Amino acid sequence: MTSIEVRNLTTSGGRERPLLDDVSLTVPSGETLAITGPSGAGKSLLLRTLAGLEEQTSGDIVIGDGVVNAVDPRGRDLAMVFQDFALHPHLDVFDNLAFAATLRRGYDRAELSAKIHEVADLLALGDLLELKPADLDDAQRQRVALGRSIVRDANAYLLDAPFSQQSERLRSHVRSVTTQWQHEHQRTSIFTTSDVEEALSIADRVAVMHQGFIHQVGTPRDLYERPADMFVAGYLGSPPMNLVPAFPMDRQLVMPLATMLLDDDLLERIGSRGVVVAGIRPEHCYDASGQGGQSVTDRVEFTTRIDDVEWRGSSQFAYLGYEIAPEVEDLLNEVEDLLEFDLFQNFLVAELAPDSPLSPGMSIRVVIPRMKVHVFDPETGENLTLGR
Repeated sequence: MTSIEVRNLTTSGGRERPLLDDVSLTVPSGETLAITGPSGAGKSLLLRTLAGLEEQTSGDIVIGDGVVNAVDPRGRDLAMVFQDFALHPHLDVFDNLAFAATLRRGYDRAELSAKIHEVADLLALGDLLELKPADLDDAQRQRVALGRSIVRDANAYLLDAPFSQQSERLRSHVRSVTTQWQHEHQRTSIFTTSDVEEALSIADRVAVMHQGFIHQVGTPRDLYERPADMFVAGYLGSPPMNLVPAFPMDRQLVMPLATMLLDDDLLERIGSRGVVVAGIRPEHCYDASGQGGQSVTDRVEFTTRIDDVEWRGSSQFAYLGYEIAPEVEDLLNEVEDLLEFDLFQNFLVAELAPDSPLSPGMSIRVVIPRMKVHVFDPETGENLTLGR
């Protein structure tokens, strides 16, 4: 397989803000990268630019050892799954699966036929090989487009939201067999998805993209545990990280529901900032009366009333409301407007054990491990706790 490198890729599109903004990525040979972000983040445009279907304003695309800026799509030899499937309506499923592979000289017909039947069985298309695209539903058409891509041998594979049309029940199966096939064949692959959990589950590394640029690239665990900025923290997770306004006062960080002692390193990093944003993941909140809460030593704790409870089977979400001063709320609204993404709310979500007896209106004491609390600069979004 072949590596892919993107160096400072920018596409202006004639707009004030670039469509792709100084994007740099490296995908080593045989690695799977997932690019995730909200709709309109630039994920599809990035893949189309890599494939040579869109032109960049500046920057380089390197496939293997060569810069391919001037190479046409055919010369780049990248297999791509498009969101609109791009099937040939006059060909049946078998011939659609075979189409890209047959464009290469010297292919073995028997070997290709065997591969098509293997892929068709993996993607639940085995009984549909004689049908035309018009006879299929969108989920089946998408699987045909996906199968056509992975049947052929290419330098690398670009898959644009390849599971988006699949039903909830079938999606995990299609995703699993596809990623397993790519790994077994040691294929360099780039997936895009707006589904955060999907991105974290399918890839060796994940790139979080928004507003045309890459916020952070890393392993799923790195991104989840050490988000580089406030957007990554608020985007990853289900439910996402709680982001609450906080005020440094002497050696303490005062939050709407709790106060946390600041160590010397974090105090230095906060510096003269009068307002910061504290980040707390719901699963890092514990009921103080439960086993998890009792085991936390270096802790932040507070008592409040529960506004609402959602039962989820394996856990339950407790919603803990708080007030925000109007001037602070204005600041948070400005941050959201700048990011074009909703990050803040006036409640904290605590994901608690299913056996905790919770009900709206009751009082609860919550415990949070102090070292699990992140602190962000509200203006730059920088995670000030990464150095500790």
